[in-house]
Amino acid sequence: MKCNGIGCAGWGALLVLAGCATPRMAPPADVAGASEILTVSDRSRASGALVNESFKLGSYDVADVNRDWDSKSSTGVGPWSKESKTTGFAFALKGQGKQLKGKCESEQKSNSILGLGGGAISWGDLKIACMCEGEGAKSELVMTNDARTLKLGDKKYKVQPIHDLEGGKTQSEPSGFRADSDGLLGAVEVQYPGQIWLKRGLDDATKMQASCIFAGLMLYQPPKDH
Repeated sequence: MKCNGIGCAGWGALLVLAGCATPRMAPPADVAGASEILTVSDRSRASGALVNESFKLGSYDVADVNRDWDSKSSTGVGPWSKESKTTGFAFALKGQGKQLKGKCESEQKSNSILGLGGGAISWGDLKIACMCEGEGAKSELVMTNDARTLKLGDKKYKVQPIHDLEGGKTQSEPSGFRADSDGLLGAVEVQYPGQIWLKRGLDDATKMQASCIFAGLMLYQPPKDH
């Protein structure tokens, strides 16, 4: 084998990295054609109580991520009792001098673990709920096997999984989710590093609330103690 420039070892490293590239969600055509994109940057692949999980999300900052919760504790988010074993986390979405406080909880029977690098992702048999509050508004997301609903103020949206990947591929687990009512609200990629699509023309308050809820889905990890 003849290797020029970076040498044989360098080429080998590049091939390994290429083979480990994370698959990315392919947005449906109607989402891609009607949306502005909030790209993610400066996001670590690692997560946990000792990791700084802050990152940039378009013009927003996702910050103050806190996963240091007891598995039996509850914040009152979600359609289950406080006695249920849950996993939860809190975070903040900041931008334009404003801030929303977000929190999510989930309950799952599966032993699967969500890896930020993609691959062994399981949304499994779960209940997940997120809530964002601040700036005089509140948004809520509840997803179970029976229903997936997002509520922004008084308006409700149906949340549906997306299984498509770039390159025309699909996967059994969701690569992301979309939210629609009488029209599109937006979509979120849950593959690392994540990305958000929001319908063009949304008012600033709706845009921030939707971004906060979608950020919660990007940060979600299933319980590890079931």
